[in-house]
Amino acid sequence: MACFAKAISQDDEDALTPIDQAYAEAFQVEPLIQRSSLSFFERTGHAFTALNMGEAVGYVFAQAIFNGTRPTVLVSRLAVRSDDDAVAQDARAVLAHAVTKSAYDAAVYDLLVLLPEADTAAQQAFVQNQYDKSNITALTRILGSRGQNS
Repeated sequence: MACFAKAISQDDEDALTPIDQAYAEAFQVEPLIQRSSLSFFERTGHAFTALNMGEAVGYVFAQAIFNGTRPTVLVSRLAVRSDDDAVAQDARAVLAHAVTKSAYDAAVYDLLVLLPEADTAAQQAFVQNQYDKSNITALTRILGSRGQNS
């Protein structure tokens, strides 16, 4: 396929917003694309937009975190437009590869991917990039007024 990854930027907001909203609705998670999130992830060096024939078809949000021992790249979202299965599969593969390469290039050798359980297509893209399923359980809690509305 013809997909490739480029560093994410604030200029991608209009193209990525509908992809993000569809992903959030499909997997019942909070939408993440907004000017402030794009500004943040633009600076991480680990977030990318997938392009197919010049059109944005997906993105991955990832950032380096440090636990006091060693850095880890944390992937918090991989979303693609799903109207063309072949393009979507290619975009997922390109994005998983891009974030893996960016971590390696930054000498960060631990990667952690947090995805909705139901997003098996994204999980498969990472498995095909030699990621293994982990026995870690993710628990979440939202405090304050946002948590009361859930």
